[in-house]
Amino acid sequence: MMKSIFIIPFLFFSLILAGQTDPPQSDEELKVVKALGADTLGYIDPDVLKSYNMGVEYLKAGNLQQSIEAFNQTIAMKKDFSKAYYNRAIAEKQLGQYDAAVNDFIKFAEYDTLPVEGYYQAALIYYETSRHDESIAMLDKAIKADHTNERYNYQKGVIFYLLEDYDAAIEEFTTTLQKKPDDAYALNDRGSCKRSKGDIQGAIYDYEKAVEANPNLAIAWNNLGSARREFKSYAEANDAYNKAILLNPNNAIFLNNRGYNYYLLGQFNQAIKDFDKAIALKADYAFAYNNKSAALLKLDQFDDASAQASKSINLMPNNGYAYLNRGIAREMLRDKKGACEDWHKAEELGVISATAHISNTCN
Repeated sequence: MMKSIFIIPFLFFSLILAGQTDPPQSDEELKVVKALGADTLGYIDPDVLKSYNMGVEYLKAGNLQQSIEAFNQTIAMKKDFSKAYYNRAIAEKQLGQYDAAVNDFIKFAEYDTLPVEGYYQAALIYYETSRHDESIAMLDKAIKADHTNERYNYQKGVIFYLLEDYDAAIEEFTTTLQKKPDDAYALNDRGSCKRSKGDIQGAIYDYEKAVEANPNLAIAWNNLGSARREFKSYAEANDAYNKAILLNPNNAIFLNNRGYNYYLLGQFNQAIKDFDKAIALKADYAFAYNNKSAALLKLDQFDDASAQASKSINLMPNNGYAYLNRGIAREMLRDKKGACEDWHKAEELGVISATAHISNTCN
């Protein structure tokens, strides 16, 4: 009789973070603050304006160190020239001088009549460098300076999600949605918080609202598929995965997720096709190799199942479930010694179900 196998459903960070490193930004990306005329800024000494404009031109041309030197001259002549601090911070950030950039963004906030962008950009640097408490403190200042802008609450929600404080994250995403009800990203991310708390129905509601607000948000379709799958609505899950893949056909994670859903539907050949596509896109996708192994076991293709599990193990030696599946394949190939070695390794790596295999076969 075929023994229990293990398939890994998905591995995906559901928040909209570019590569999970850059903060969520749309039109909030850093922009050079161009020199304003004297009629806007009030009278400025021509030498001050000249050095500032030179710094702007250097910055636009990518000559970062020269731009910093020009802004240094500007600030030496006029220490409260807020936009010089802001643009110097841009150059410093691009050079990886994060502490200096934070200090300059805060200086901008100190001197400028509209300080909020300085607080926000400082918060983003703290976020990017994993200084989450400092980031939250800066975002609180941004919210105090401009309580109408939803992006500051949204960014706080992202940080609380990363800290696994899902209740706090939900509160921030809800505040975001009170300010901007059709924010698809906030809906998606609140859904992910609910899902992490085990509220699958609540997650489905938010994901459905997210794709209603933005039908082109592929990640929300993917997350909707995974939530529906957890709710055992497999056919509806497949519909959502199909839409995610239609929008982003080269996303290996989406394909792996749909493959897992096909597996649960008992469509093992179709599952293997998706796992193969995922592997073709991401040759080091250890989970997809193991998932393919699980599907092959269901088709009694034990040699190939063992080989796929071995590939997963080579890529991720601590993947206990790959040892479990390879052990099952080896047992079916009458390699009891190899099977037991694999199950003992799986048990060592924390796979509880391996213990039953050891008890039934190895003792």
